Amino acid sequence: MLKYARVLRGATCCRVRQWRQGSSASEREDTEGKGHLQATVLKRIMNRVPQPVVVVTAAKKLSDGSGWYKRGVTCSSFTGISLCPPIVSVAFNIPSRMHDLMLETERFAVHVLAKNQVRYGLHFAKRDSGDNSQFADIPHEMDPRDMPILRDTTAVMLCTKHSVHSIGDHNVWYGQVEHAYNNSCVQERREPLLYYARSFRAIGDEAFMKAFEDTTLPFEDWTHEAHIRMAFHYIRDLGPEAAVDHIKNGIKKFNAQNKDKINRGYHETVTTFYTQIIAEAMKGGDCEDLTFDEFIEREPWIMDRHLLFEYYSDERINDSRTKSEFLSPDKKPISRPGS
Repeated sequence: MLKYARVLRGATCCRVRQWRQGSSASEREDTEGKGHLQATVLKRIMNRVPQPVVVVTAAKKLSDGSGWYKRGVTCSSFTGISLCPPIVSVAFNIPSRMHDLMLETERFAVHVLAKNQVRYGLHFAKRDSGDNSQFADIPHEMDPRDMPILRDTTAVMLCTKHSVHSIGDHNVWYGQVEHAYNNSCVQERREPLLYYARSFRAIGDEAFMKAFEDTTLPFEDWTHEAHIRMAFHYIRDLGPEAAVDHIKNGIKKFNAQNKDKINRGYHETVTTFYTQIIAEAMKGGDCEDLTFDEFIEREPWIMDRHLLFEYYSDERINDSRTKSEFLSPDKKPISRPGS
């Protein structure tokens, strides 16, 4: 992993030199206009750089002695910094409960995920609810050094704090690797999970879309929110019209893979309604660089499970034709609430 990171950094530097030598004046002006890279340009550049998916974990004993306060977070900014001494780095958004916890413990574990462990990446990329249930259904054990260790990951590095710095909108942690080991129990699991986005997005978004398209997303994670998340990404990346077939075919493919678990199958009217209402919510705003969580923070009404019935009567939505063909709403036209 350290060798991979070193090669990757070298390749990136090479590309930067080529860009400086061969790019046109207009291209240079796009990024050098005010002496620094614009955030949107940097995002497009980083879109092309593959990264390993890691989960960082830490824990502390509860003050009442009843157990542990454990936290984990999916991280796409893992880098090997030095071999002698062995130093790695990870970065967290500001603010971050994980950062606050690590300031107390000064130790953390970095887990390199295997390609078949998308579920871990998804789970620890979810917004932190602040309670202590994050590890409730996750196979793990407590290391003697008081760190939660996920089972069967490709590799684990147990780190102590070397230093931490606030840089821009992230806290960057440098950890000295005290212990490290590979999982050689199952050979195919040693191939790590990588991501490189079709557009730059949060690691949880990319992992989710990959799992959905590969039909490896656990069925229990195929929730109402997951449907909205999937449609948001297709609409954002492809545009409302081009996204329609991807949304419909993706749902049908996923349902076919999980036909033994499906209670209610594909519904043309419900799918088309949500595709159109999400597209309406994305109008008039710059959604190109938004993550799904940022979109939901801006448009929380889209998550209301009763939203459909603000537009459809029970009689209309239960019409036998709605399952196989789109019937327009009978209460009011599809439009953004309040518009």
